[in-house]
Amino acid sequence: MPTYFYRARDAQGRAHEGLEVAGSEDEVLRMLAQSQLTPVLIEARAALAERGEARLSAMGGTLRSMLRQVRPGVKQESVALFARQLATMIAAGLPLVRSLRSITRDQQDKRLARVLERVTDDVQKGESLGTALGRHPHVFDEVFVSLVATGEVSGTLDVVMEHTASYLERAEHLRLKVEAALRYPFFILTFALVILIVMFLKIVPMFAGIYQRFRVELPLPTQMLLDTSKLVTSNLLLVTVLAMLGAFAAAYWARTDAGRFKVDQAKFNLPLFGSLIRMYAITKFARTLGILTSSGTQILTALKVLRPVPGNKVLERGIDAVRAQVEGGTSLSRAMTETRVFPDMLIQMTATGEETGRLDQLLSRTADFYEQRVTAKVDGLSSLVEPIAIVVLGLVIGVMLLALYLPIFNLGQAMRSGMVGG
Repeated sequence: MPTYFYRARDAQGRAHEGLEVAGSEDEVLRMLAQSQLTPVLIEARAALAERGEARLSAMGGTLRSMLRQVRPGVKQESVALFARQLATMIAAGLPLVRSLRSITRDQQDKRLARVLERVTDDVQKGESLGTALGRHPHVFDEVFVSLVATGEVSGTLDVVMEHTASYLERAEHLRLKVEAALRYPFFILTFALVILIVMFLKIVPMFAGIYQRFRVELPLPTQMLLDTSKLVTSNLLLVTVLAMLGAFAAAYWARTDAGRFKVDQAKFNLPLFGSLIRMYAITKFARTLGILTSSGTQILTALKVLRPVPGNKVLERGIDAVRAQVEGGTSLSRAMTETRVFPDMLIQMTATGEETGRLDQLLSRTADFYEQRVTAKVDGLSSLVEPIAIVVLGLVIGVMLLALYLPIFNLGQAMRSGMVGG
């Protein structure tokens, strides 16, 4: 569906603008009417993010998406630094175009510098900064663009950019902590897989050659291990091709809506790590909704913009359900309760924020609480994961070695019985 840029005013005459994905201008008009906004301007914009590439085919689109992930992008800390520099220069009274030019010249991230050059040119031609940034969704996401647009309309761009920089820096710091906690078990699993492959291709065939000299019946675990190794080594090319096709099919399925939902649902139920992943996603949701509402963004627009931020399809569907109910007149906290996706504490803090008119502050405090819990969880996992990973790795290797050496236990008896072949 196309994306529409709108400018509107509320009952007090305050200006609002933003982006809305809709099937037609009439649908945007209905959304604005439900939000009690009077439209000033509505115009179509080129589709953003995945809308930028037409859907040629599902398989081709998946492959291109994979290749884009391999290609290096603009780092989040570079975007955060840009926001802080822009806030400082605007607060000092420098004109916007001059500030952008200066930041571009000093920018060490060359890819971001190229993007900022085009943004500066567009602003100099008369476009708003939010619109110019929105042309580069691979660098500036919808949350960033919405915050900039709100800051421009309210005349507080420097304050909004300062808050945005802090928001991005905290988000990046937390992301690195969570990734560090998940990286070690991933390394252990990869290492275990490599060991299994080496044993199947090298060690097990060596033992198979030795056991062929003995006229004894092999234990069932040993026989199964030898048969599996023989099957793999004698059909190595076929097994490799099937493994690659299976991996690609799994990756393709995981990128479909149904596949992503199942995978993300499974992430929440992982032992040890499920609660960490859930708290991290909730933290991002609360933090982003808090900063959007504090900047003056309408709640419906905020829910639309932050939808992909948690990075989990379960929460995305929950946000969609919340937004649909809020559009129908339900309070935000009640809508969150009925989706059965969000934790009770977040719902209670949201309800209190709605009642007291301090929704942004209470959402930020809730995000602080969950961020502290994520940090404590990461610290706890760091001391717990290593011994568990070592035990699991030892068990995997130990079971294979036990199966290989079981016949050796009967070797003496076999040799005494004269059953060794010549």
